[in-house]
Amino acid sequence: MTREATPLDIDAFPGIDRLVEEVVRTKTPRAIRRGGETVAVISPARPKHRPKGKRITPAQREAFLASAGGWAGLVDVERFKRDIKAARSDHRTPPRV
Repeated sequence: MTREATPLDIDAFPGIDRLVEEVVRTKTPRAIRRGGETVAVISPARPKHRPKGKRITPAQREAFLASAGGWAGLVDVERFKRDIKAARSDHRTPPRV
C-alpha cells in the first residue's frame, strides 16, 4: 500500500536546503542519521507523469500487427508445448532432510 507523504515546507528549516539541492542534483537518496541510527531518508521525487517519448506512427503500428502469426507453419505448436513442459519438469528425487 502506497502512502502519500505529508508535504513539509523547507523554508521553515534553514540549512536543509543544501541537502535538498544535493538530492535533487544527484538524484540520489540520502539517509539522515542521529546517534548512529537512520531516522529518515530524503529521496528525489518521481515525476507525476512519464516523460513523453517517441510516438508510435500508424505505419509502425500496422507493421507490428502484421507480424502477428509470423511463426504460423514454421513451428509445431503441440511439440513446442510438450518440449517446454518436459524442460520445466523436475524428475529428480527429493533430497532427504
